[in-house]
Amino acid sequence: LVKNARLANEADAFRVRFNRLLATAVELANGNVSRIVLDSGEVVTDKTLRAEEKTQQLSGVPFDLALTRREQRLTPGLADPDLENTISAFNEKVIKATQALVEFKTRVLEAMLAGQLFTFNFPLLIEHIRREANFFIQHLERLQRREAMNLAEEVLQEKIFWDRIMAEHALFIAHLLDPTETSLIDTADEFAEIFERLDERAIRLERHGFDRKQLQVLVREETKATESIRDFKATATELILANEIRSIIIPLLGDHVLREADHFLRILTHPETLEQLDPTL
Repeated sequence: LVKNARLANEADAFRVRFNRLLATAVELANGNVSRIVLDSGEVVTDKTLRAEEKTQQLSGVPFDLALTRREQRLTPGLADPDLENTISAFNEKVIKATQALVEFKTRVLEAMLAGQLFTFNFPLLIEHIRREANFFIQHLERLQRREAMNLAEEVLQEKIFWDRIMAEHALFIAHLLDPTETSLIDTADEFAEIFERLDERAIRLERHGFDRKQLQVLVREETKATESIRDFKATATELILANEIRSIIIPLLGDHVLREADHFLRILTHPETLEQLDPTL
Protein backbone atom coordinates (compact mmCIF):
# COMPACT_ATOMS: atom_id res chain seq x y z
CA LEU A 1 0.00 0.00 0.00
CA VAL A 2 1.50 3.34 -1.06
CA LYS A 3 0.98 6.03 1.56
CA ASN A 4 -0.91 9.10 0.31
CA ALA A 5 -1.30 7.55 -3.15
CA ARG A 6 -4.38 9.67 -3.80
CA LEU A 7 -2.47 12.92 -3.22
CA ALA A 8 0.40 11.67 -5.38
CA ASN A 9 -2.03 10.87 -8.20
CA GLU A 10 -3.66 14.30 -7.87
CA ALA A 11 -0.25 15.96 -8.08
CA ASP A 12 0.63 13.99 -11.19
CA ALA A 13 -2.71 14.93 -12.77
CA PHE A 14 -1.86 18.59 -12.19
CA ARG A 15 1.53 18.03 -13.82
CA VAL A 16 -0.16 16.64 -16.93
CA ARG A 17 -2.82 19.36 -16.94
CA PHE A 18 -0.36 22.24 -16.71
CA ASN A 19 1.96 20.68 -19.26
CA ARG A 20 -0.93 20.78 -21.74
CA LEU A 21 -1.66 24.39 -20.83
CA LEU A 22 2.00 25.27 -21.28
CA ALA A 23 2.00 23.61 -24.71
CA THR A 24 -0.93 25.82 -25.73
CA ALA A 25 0.77 28.92 -24.29
CA VAL A 26 3.94 28.18 -26.26
CA GLU A 27 1.92 27.77 -29.44
CA LEU A 28 0.13 31.09 -28.88
CA ALA A 29 3.33 32.88 -27.87
CA ASN A 30 5.33 31.95 -30.97
CA GLY A 31 5.63 35.11 -33.05
CA ASN A 32 3.60 37.07 -30.50
CA VAL A 33 5.96 37.67 -27.60
CA SER A 34 8.52 40.42 -27.08
CA ARG A 35 12.21 39.94 -27.69
CA ILE A 36 12.88 41.38 -24.22
CA VAL A 37 10.95 38.52 -22.58
CA LEU A 38 12.63 35.86 -24.70
CA ASP A 39 16.09 37.27 -23.99
CA SER A 40 15.49 37.67 -20.25
CA GLY A 41 15.95 34.01 -19.33
CA GLU A 42 12.58 33.79 -17.61
CA VAL A 43 11.15 31.39 -20.21
CA VAL A 44 14.16 29.09 -20.49
CA THR A 45 17.79 29.45 -19.53
CA ASP A 46 20.84 27.72 -20.98
CA LYS A 47 20.46 25.26 -18.11
CA THR A 48 16.74 24.39 -18.28
CA LEU A 49 16.96 21.43 -20.64
CA ARG A 50 19.92 19.91 -18.82
CA ALA A 51 18.20 20.44 -15.46
CA GLU A 52 15.06 18.68 -16.71
CA GLU A 53 17.06 15.78 -18.13
CA LYS A 54 19.02 15.35 -14.89
CA THR A 55 15.93 15.68 -12.68
CA GLN A 56 14.07 13.14 -14.82
CA GLN A 57 17.00 10.75 -14.50
CA LEU A 58 17.17 11.17 -10.71
CA SER A 59 13.45 11.17 -9.90
CA GLY A 60 11.83 9.08 -12.61
CA VAL A 61 9.29 11.86 -13.14
CA PRO A 62 8.87 12.40 -16.91
CA PHE A 63 9.40 15.82 -18.47
CA ASP A 64 8.25 16.99 -21.87
CA LEU A 65 11.71 17.79 -23.20
CA ALA A 66 10.34 18.40 -26.70
CA LEU A 67 8.20 21.21 -25.29
CA THR A 68 11.25 22.79 -23.68
CA ARG A 69 13.02 22.67 -27.05
CA ARG A 70 10.00 24.42 -28.59
CA GLU A 71 10.34 27.14 -25.94
CA GLN A 72 14.00 27.55 -26.91
CA ARG A 73 12.92 28.13 -30.53
CA LEU A 74 10.25 30.75 -29.77
CA THR A 75 10.40 33.76 -32.07
CA PRO A 76 9.46 37.34 -31.12
CA GLY A 77 6.87 39.55 -32.76
CA LEU A 78 4.05 41.99 -32.18
CA ALA A 79 0.96 40.40 -30.67
CA ASP A 80 -1.71 39.53 -33.22
CA PRO A 81 -4.88 41.48 -32.22
CA ASP A 82 -7.01 38.73 -33.76
CA LEU A 83 -5.86 36.43 -30.96
CA GLU A 84 -7.51 38.51 -28.23
CA ASN A 85 -10.62 36.34 -27.85
CA THR A 86 -8.59 33.13 -28.10
CA ILE A 87 -6.21 34.28 -25.39
CA SER A 88 -9.07 35.50 -23.20
CA ALA A 89 -10.72 32.06 -23.37
CA PHE A 90 -7.36 30.41 -22.69
CA ASN A 91 -6.79 32.65 -19.66
CA GLU A 92 -10.08 31.46 -18.18
CA LYS A 93 -8.90 27.85 -18.45
CA VAL A 94 -5.60 28.74 -16.78
CA ILE A 95 -7.34 30.64 -13.97
CA LYS A 96 -9.63 27.68 -13.29
CA ALA A 97 -6.72 25.22 -13.28
CA THR A 98 -4.60 27.42 -11.01
CA GLN A 99 -7.46 27.90 -8.56
CA ALA A 100 -7.77 24.13 -8.34
CA LEU A 101 -4.01 23.88 -7.75
CA VAL A 102 -4.21 26.43 -4.93
CA GLU A 103 -6.96 24.37 -3.29
CA PHE A 104 -4.78 21.24 -3.60
CA LYS A 105 -1.76 23.00 -2.10
CA THR A 106 -3.92 24.29 0.75
CA ARG A 107 -5.08 20.75 1.59
CA VAL A 108 -1.49 19.53 1.54
CA LEU A 109 -0.32 22.37 3.81
CA GLU A 110 -3.16 21.87 6.28
CA ALA A 111 -2.45 18.13 6.46
CA MET A 112 1.25 18.82 7.06
CA LEU A 113 0.56 21.32 9.85
CA ALA A 114 -1.95 18.94 11.46
CA GLY A 115 0.60 16.13 11.56
CA GLN A 116 -1.40 14.05 9.09
CA LEU A 117 1.05 14.15 6.18
CA PHE A 118 4.82 13.77 5.99
CA THR A 119 6.85 15.36 3.23
CA PHE A 120 10.43 16.54 2.82
CA ASN A 121 9.04 19.90 1.65
CA PHE A 122 9.08 22.74 4.15
CA PRO A 123 5.65 24.15 5.08
CA LEU A 124 7.04 27.53 4.02
CA LEU A 125 7.78 26.11 0.57
CA ILE A 126 4.14 25.05 0.17
CA GLU A 127 3.02 28.50 1.33
CA HIS A 128 5.56 30.04 -1.07
CA ILE A 129 4.33 28.25 -4.19
CA ARG A 130 0.71 28.77 -3.18
CA ARG A 131 1.39 32.51 -2.82
CA GLU A 132 2.93 32.53 -6.30
CA ALA A 133 -0.12 30.75 -7.72
CA ASN A 134 -2.48 33.30 -6.15
CA PHE A 135 -0.35 36.17 -7.50
CA PHE A 136 -0.56 34.60 -10.96
CA ILE A 137 -4.35 34.34 -10.69
CA GLN A 138 -4.62 38.00 -9.66
CA HIS A 139 -2.58 39.07 -12.69
CA LEU A 140 -4.68 37.00 -15.09
CA GLU A 141 -7.95 38.29 -13.60
CA ARG A 142 -6.78 41.88 -14.04
CA LEU A 143 -5.88 41.12 -17.65
CA GLN A 144 -9.32 39.65 -18.17
CA ARG A 145 -10.90 42.86 -16.82
CA ARG A 146 -8.60 44.95 -19.08
CA GLU A 147 -7.60 47.07 -16.10
CA ALA A 148 -5.43 50.11 -16.72
CA MET A 149 -2.21 50.24 -14.70
CA ASN A 150 -0.01 52.93 -13.24
CA LEU A 151 3.29 51.29 -14.12
CA ALA A 152 5.35 53.06 -11.45
CA GLU A 153 2.96 51.99 -8.69
CA GLU A 154 2.79 48.52 -10.24
CA VAL A 155 6.58 48.22 -9.93
CA LEU A 156 6.29 48.88 -6.20
CA GLN A 157 3.72 46.08 -5.82
CA GLU A 158 5.84 43.70 -7.88
CA LYS A 159 8.86 44.65 -5.83
CA ILE A 160 7.12 43.91 -2.52
CA PHE A 161 6.03 40.51 -3.81
CA TRP A 162 9.31 39.47 -5.40
CA ASP A 163 11.47 40.77 -2.54
CA ARG A 164 9.78 38.22 -0.30
CA ILE A 165 10.12 35.50 -2.93
CA MET A 166 13.86 36.21 -3.39
CA ALA A 167 14.41 36.20 0.39
CA GLU A 168 12.63 32.87 0.72
CA HIS A 169 14.59 31.41 -2.20
CA ALA A 170 17.79 32.24 -0.33
CA LEU A 171 16.44 30.63 2.85
CA PHE A 172 15.44 27.47 0.98
CA ILE A 173 18.87 27.23 -0.61
CA ALA A 174 20.59 27.68 2.76
CA HIS A 175 18.49 24.94 4.37
CA LEU A 176 18.79 22.47 1.47
CA LEU A 177 22.58 22.65 1.31
CA ASP A 178 24.68 20.08 3.12
CA PRO A 179 25.86 21.43 6.53
CA THR A 180 29.47 21.21 5.27
CA GLU A 181 28.77 23.86 2.59
CA THR A 182 29.32 26.64 5.10
CA SER A 183 30.45 29.31 2.62
CA LEU A 184 27.43 28.82 0.35
CA ILE A 185 25.09 28.73 3.36
CA ASP A 186 26.53 32.02 4.65
CA THR A 187 26.10 33.62 1.22
CA ALA A 188 22.51 32.44 0.95
CA ASP A 189 21.74 33.76 4.44
CA GLU A 190 23.23 37.14 3.49
CA PHE A 191 20.95 37.32 0.43
CA ALA A 192 17.94 36.50 2.62
CA GLU A 193 18.80 39.40 4.91
CA ILE A 194 19.34 41.79 1.98
CA PHE A 195 15.97 41.05 0.41
CA GLU A 196 14.14 41.09 3.74
CA ARG A 197 15.47 44.62 4.35
CA LEU A 198 14.53 45.70 0.82
CA ASP A 199 11.05 44.29 1.33
CA GLU A 200 10.62 46.14 4.64
CA ARG A 201 11.63 49.42 2.99
CA ALA A 202 9.22 48.90 0.10
CA ILE A 203 6.35 48.13 2.50
CA ARG A 204 7.10 51.31 4.47
CA LEU A 205 7.09 53.30 1.23
CA GLU A 206 3.71 51.85 0.31
CA ARG A 207 2.25 52.66 3.73
CA HIS A 208 3.55 56.23 3.86
CA GLY A 209 2.45 57.16 0.36
CA PHE A 210 3.93 56.74 -3.09
CA ASP A 211 7.16 58.67 -3.64
CA ARG A 212 8.80 58.36 -7.06
CA LYS A 213 12.25 59.51 -5.92
CA GLN A 214 12.41 57.02 -3.07
CA LEU A 215 11.20 54.29 -5.42
CA GLN A 216 13.96 55.19 -7.89
CA VAL A 217 16.57 54.66 -5.16
CA LEU A 218 14.98 51.39 -4.10
CA VAL A 219 14.81 50.05 -7.65
CA ARG A 220 18.49 50.85 -8.24
CA GLU A 221 19.45 48.95 -5.08
CA GLU A 222 16.98 46.20 -5.95
CA THR A 223 18.43 45.76 -9.43
CA LYS A 224 21.95 45.38 -8.04
CA ALA A 225 20.80 42.83 -5.44
CA THR A 226 18.75 40.87 -7.97
CA GLU A 227 21.63 40.73 -10.44
CA SER A 228 23.81 39.36 -7.64
CA ILE A 229 21.37 36.68 -6.50
CA ARG A 230 20.69 35.77 -10.14
CA ASP A 231 24.42 35.19 -10.67
CA PHE A 232 24.62 33.20 -7.42
CA LYS A 233 21.72 30.98 -8.51
CA ALA A 234 23.22 30.50 -11.98
CA THR A 235 26.57 29.42 -10.54
CA ALA A 236 24.94 27.17 -7.96
CA THR A 237 22.76 25.49 -10.60
CA GLU A 238 25.80 24.77 -12.78
CA LEU A 239 27.61 23.29 -9.78
CA ILE A 240 24.59 21.14 -8.91
CA LEU A 241 24.44 19.87 -12.49
CA ALA A 242 28.13 19.04 -12.28
CA ASN A 243 27.68 17.26 -8.92
CA GLU A 244 30.09 19.72 -7.30
CA ILE A 245 27.79 20.89 -4.50
CA ARG A 246 26.66 18.77 -1.58
CA SER A 247 22.92 19.35 -1.20
CA ILE A 248 19.45 17.89 -1.56
CA ILE A 249 18.56 20.50 -4.19
CA ILE A 250 17.23 18.94 -7.38
CA PRO A 251 18.69 20.51 -10.54
CA LEU A 252 15.34 21.76 -11.82
CA LEU A 253 14.69 23.66 -8.57
CA GLY A 254 17.96 25.50 -9.14
CA ASP A 255 16.91 26.46 -12.66
CA HIS A 256 13.40 27.35 -11.48
CA VAL A 257 14.58 29.93 -8.94
CA LEU A 258 17.06 31.24 -11.51
CA ARG A 259 14.25 31.87 -14.02
CA GLU A 260 12.22 33.69 -11.37
CA ALA A 261 15.19 35.97 -10.64
CA ASP A 262 15.49 36.62 -14.40
CA HIS A 263 11.77 37.49 -14.49
CA PHE A 264 12.07 39.96 -11.60
CA LEU A 265 15.17 41.52 -13.13
CA ARG A 266 13.36 41.98 -16.43
CA ILE A 267 10.56 43.85 -14.63
CA LEU A 268 13.08 46.10 -12.86
CA THR A 269 15.12 46.91 -15.97
CA HIS A 270 12.40 47.03 -18.64
CA PRO A 271 12.67 50.28 -20.62
CA GLU A 272 9.04 51.19 -19.81
CA THR A 273 9.71 50.71 -16.11
CA LEU A 274 12.78 52.94 -16.18
CA GLU A 275 10.93 55.62 -18.16
CA GLN A 276 8.04 55.65 -15.69
CA LEU A 277 10.43 56.00 -12.75
CA ASP A 278 12.45 58.73 -14.45
CA PRO A 279 10.68 60.41 -17.41
CA THR A 280 13.90 62.35 -18.22
CA LEU A 281 15.61 59.15 -19.42
